[in-house]
Amino acid sequence: MVKTSRLVTTAVLGLFFGVVCMLLSRYVYDVAFWPMGIAFLVHHTVLGVTIGASAIKMNWASHGVFWGFLFGIFTAIGSVGTSLGPWMAMAAVVVWGFLIEYLATKVFKQPQQF
Repeated sequence: MVKTSRLVTTAVLGLFFGVVCMLLSRYVYDVAFWPMGIAFLVHHTVLGVTIGASAIKMNWASHGVFWGFLFGIFTAIGSVGTSLGPWMAMAAVVVWGFLIEYLATKVFKQPQQF
């Protein structure tokens, strides 16, 4: 059995949540796939890579929320004046960050290495 690295796992989870966010934004808020949908996809994939590569020593849940909050700032700024609104955009990325960290740490058993 091949064990994948935490970085690969979090990157794939980020990609998955990027697709989910892209589809939700397209079919719920009528946001075009290009360029915003692709921007969500790349944004969440980079979020996953950052969570996997981070060596910040903190609780797994706090770690995911921390990175989700930092990445959410950019999404919130970009969504000012849109139907989604900056607070909802921020909250969504915080949830994605938490879920990426939760799934990597608890479900796939790949905790942070200090």
